[in-house]
This record gives sequence, structure tokens and C-alpha cells, in this order.
Amino acid sequence: MPVGRFQVMALLQAARYYLLTGDLEKAYSFGLNRAIFYAWAKRRGVPAASSRPRLSGAKPVEEVREGDRVVVYVGDEQAYTSPNGWFTMGGVEQRPEDFKREVARKIEEVMPFEQAWKLALEYVGSFDKRILLSQSEFFEKVYLPVRDSFPEGLKRREGGKQLTLF
Repeated sequence: MPVGRFQVMALLQAARYYLLTGDLEKAYSFGLNRAIFYAWAKRRGVPAASSRPRLSGAKPVEEVREGDRVVVYVGDEQAYTSPNGWFTMGGVEQRPEDFKREVARKIEEVMPFEQAWKLALEYVGSFDKRILLSQSEFFEKVYLPVRDSFPEGLKRREGGKQLTLF
């Protein structure tokens, strides 16, 4: 039984953020935030991978204060954070404990979360950094190929080698 699309998106986005920053707690917040965003965008008919121009390209992940809000740019993708530093959607914080409840527990029904996390890090880490910094390329090249077949469908991009699942 594969993991649900929402959980796959959250897991892969969290792995993306973690690989770019090394911040596990914020990675969980970001992963859940992006999964919520994509679910919302799908229901509203908003193009899922529409990126906005970035203010500067100096760092792969950059926080920019815009008035009383902080915008975090992950490559060309932007997300807002709360005053507490967690990513937010519709005024609601996505905290690490929410990720654990909404994502990790559901993944646990299929496989151990730590195993899924390791696979996600290996898989996402097999892509070029340029892909990780592009919202549309991440969606198309990283998420779409495995959204309905995680963990069985994971394949490395280089050489098409199957990842070790167990």
C-alpha cells in the first residue's frame, strides 16, 4: 500500500528543506506547509508550480522581512512564517508536532517513519541543487514521478538505480 499524496508531498518537501538548510524542525514545518499549499492550490485551480520572482539569489534559502511579516524564499518558492518562526498558511502555524501527527503517523501505517525519512533524503538528495531550488522542477521531477508509488517507485535520477528499500 503506497503512502498518500499529501504525505508524500510533505515528506519530500521536508527533505528538500532539510537538505538545503540542515534545520530538521523547520523542515517539518515547511514540508507540512507546502503540502497544505499544494492541496489548496489543487482545489482552487491555481497552477501548482507557479513561482514568483525572487528578491535576491545570493543564498538557496533566504529570509526577507516584508513589513511585519517574514517571507522565506527556498530558491524561487516563497512561504510566510509566523512571529514564532514556523511556516504559516491562512494564519495557522504548521509546527513540527503537526507534521508528526499529519504526516509521520500516516506514513507509520505503511512503513517506519525513520525508514521513509532516510529514503526521502536519499531520493531528494540524488537531484541537482538547481532542481531543488526550482518550485516547478521540484514538483515535476521529484514529486510527480513518485506521488502515487512511494516508497516502491523511488528511483535515483542518475543511472536509474533502484534505491534500497529495506
